[in-house]
Amino acid sequence: MRDFSTRRQTIKQIAEAITPRLPEDMSDKDARVREIIEGVRTRGDAAICEYIQRFDGAKITPGTLKVREAEFRAARKRVGKDFAKALAEAEKNIRNYHKKQRLPDWFDLEHSGAVLGEKYTPIEKVGLHIPGASAPLSSSVLMTVIPAQEAGVKEIHVATPPARDGSIHPATLAALEFLGVKSVFKMAGAQAIAAFAFGTRTIPKVDKVAGPGNVYATLAKRQLYGIIGIDGLYGPSEVVVLADAKANPAWVAADLLAQAEHRSDSCAIVISPSSALLAKVKKEITSQARKLPRQKLAWESWRQHGAVVLVKDLAEGVALSNLIAPEHLELQVEEPLGILGDVKNAGCILLGAHAPAPAGDYAAGPSHVLPTGRSATFSSGLGVMDFMKRSSVVYLDSTALEGLAETIRQFASLEGLEAHNRAVQMRLRPGAAKKRGRRKLGLPPRKRELRLPHST
Repeated sequence: MRDFSTRRQTIKQIAEAITPRLPEDMSDKDARVREIIEGVRTRGDAAICEYIQRFDGAKITPGTLKVREAEFRAARKRVGKDFAKALAEAEKNIRNYHKKQRLPDWFDLEHSGAVLGEKYTPIEKVGLHIPGASAPLSSSVLMTVIPAQEAGVKEIHVATPPARDGSIHPATLAALEFLGVKSVFKMAGAQAIAAFAFGTRTIPKVDKVAGPGNVYATLAKRQLYGIIGIDGLYGPSEVVVLADAKANPAWVAADLLAQAEHRSDSCAIVISPSSALLAKVKKEITSQARKLPRQKLAWESWRQHGAVVLVKDLAEGVALSNLIAPEHLELQVEEPLGILGDVKNAGCILLGAHAPAPAGDYAAGPSHVLPTGRSATFSSGLGVMDFMKRSSVVYLDSTALEGLAETIRQFASLEGLEAHNRAVQMRLRPGAAKKRGRRKLGLPPRKRELRLPHST
């Protein structure tokens, strides 16, 4: 654990010291990922099975890469009714949240004879990466599949790593079956991203991949971007807890450890203007960590990447958090709404003492696939619009085109692109079109409301 104070350092210096990010020199890992990608591209299923055995220790053949119906049935029996009930409750909250994210197509009928708008179309095929090496992340199934379903994606394919015996954790399979996803493949990491990028005899090629993963999956996404779309590049998990003097130190410590137990590189930070609170939080962490099943991992994470920061006031704390741009930001302060407007950079903002990050991780509603490593300064958490494309729509009648002709001519002349100008001018010559105007588009009279079909 690292101790900082704005009495000794600037907030910029502190942010630079504690913000987690991918190492600058990853040439060795990049080279290994490049080799895996090339192997999958050239040798398909055989290469994937080889990498699964090398990295996951499981003997998988092309015939057993895809999860079979019997495996879903067995998983359903093993998870029990209590977990099935939890799945249903979480699914309801997450789906209700994401239903509100989809934007409608819009069209404006201009008086000039132009129709301008935007049309949103679901991506046809997506591949979702569900990690599970250190823990079965069945919650990630809900957090990735549901946004894709609400977007209207027709084909959803999932990659998740097998255990050494070749099985997938029953909770993960139960969650996938509950959501109606049966195209599931026993693979993860760089080989899974490459398989979705190129396609093999067994695994379909997709248009976009999404979901969290380890550093190798992240580097594969980066290398394959352009061949396929990607949702983002995810690094170590993060939480910043901004707490005032009235915060409960035991609760703050519990939330920090909840983040720390993910992986040894997870980052948990507490910021407060109260030195007394910070001292109590440190004692609580020492006490609570001893009781955790994953205490060794959580303690290592806290010792190496945890941080305690004393600031002069909450305003300075928010300014520091904005520089860190954390994946999760908890505002454990007396009046969280009073400072919410000052928060500029955060993946998920959790307000008040009763909104810990685990609530967002599992069941509150938003996806827990969130930007990390300061990428919250320019990106957002996974949502419905990540699985949709936006197309501009332009309709012009002859009057509208004539009104733009001189502007187009000026730009075309300046840029030396005469064919651009001619493409306009030939449409405006007398007799160029016998039937021009609004009837060809099937538009209603100008004074009536414009209604065009919505994409499905």
